[in-house]
Amino acid sequence: MAEDRDAAATVRRLEHLRFVREINQLCAESPGAHARLRRGVGKDIDQVTGMHEFIAHWLPEKRNRERDRAYYAVAALIADQPRHVVRGRSAHDTEAERPPGAYGSSFGRTLAESVLSSPAQDRSRRSDSTRRRLNLLVRQSPAGLHRYLPSATRLLRQYETEPDWAQLLHDLTRWPWHSADIGSRWQQDYFRTLHHDGWRKKDETDAAQAVPEAGSSAV
Repeated sequence: MAEDRDAAATVRRLEHLRFVREINQLCAESPGAHARLRRGVGKDIDQVTGMHEFIAHWLPEKRNRERDRAYYAVAALIADQPRHVVRGRSAHDTEAERPPGAYGSSFGRTLAESVLSSPAQDRSRRSDSTRRRLNLLVRQSPAGLHRYLPSATRLLRQYETEPDWAQLLHDLTRWPWHSADIGSRWQQDYFRTLHHDGWRKKDETDAAQAVPEAGSSAV
């Protein structure tokens, strides 16, 4: 049963990776497509008629508005940057950077990576502000999450950190029904990534202190 679930998750991830690759290629190769996708940032499906040409063939014929909106939102967010930046990232590089397996990096982990990439003197302040932003995101309804994500992804790009778009797409398609589980994972991944080195050093110190010195007798 668990193997079947992992296999299905892997198939979905591969499909989402192909979607991300295609959107990146569109943005890199067609100024018109890039502009039309970019105009969809923060908008609902009814407001993005110019995007249907590029998104419709990725959607199942049985409509689900919340699931469908995730595809439009991620495509617009990918496009929400200058075209010379998109052209500088080949589709191969974009896919190669994504972790293998059924699941990728959560948005919480990406936020933590952006904190760690910031200058050391700014890290404490940035950690606090990013934590507050994450706490705000995970409390949102689907509409609220779509409203706040553009500013969050723009903040990531200030520190040259790119979300795992395929994983974000997966999470957004499930958010209306599993927001509590996804939000908890984002928060856990945030702190796990942010404090990984500190926790590892503490474990190493504790382990070293637990080893009796040569010549000493154990009590």
